[in-house]
Amino acid sequence: MFQRNRIELTGNIAKPAKTAKAGESTVTRARLIHNERIRRAGGGDPIELLTAVEFEIWGRRGEAFERHVTTKTPVYIEGRLQLDEWEKGGERFFKLFVRVTDWQFLTRKERVGNQAVS
Repeated sequence: MFQRNRIELTGNIAKPAKTAKAGESTVTRARLIHNERIRRAGGGDPIELLTAVEFEIWGRRGEAFERHVTTKTPVYIEGRLQLDEWEKGGERFFKLFVRVTDWQFLTRKERVGNQAVS
């Protein structure tokens, strides 16, 4: 049976990246907002759907992400969906997020003299 868990998203960073120590490595977490315009059934006015997606990047790629990406930066992320679950006070909690394997800027930084400017 064919199984695949892959997701590709584009959007703007809505939550500043934060890197934390995780055992022998580091994990960087942030939030991406994906905007999509769709037309209502029957040809009505278009509406904009916003989807917020939490994601994490492990290791040096995540550390680089935190150094170079700020809020409102448009990026492409690629990875897989992962479910985190835990129990607290007898209640079970679940969180679906993206574990990023690759990311890229969607715009180039402009240069003023020798300085890169967002």
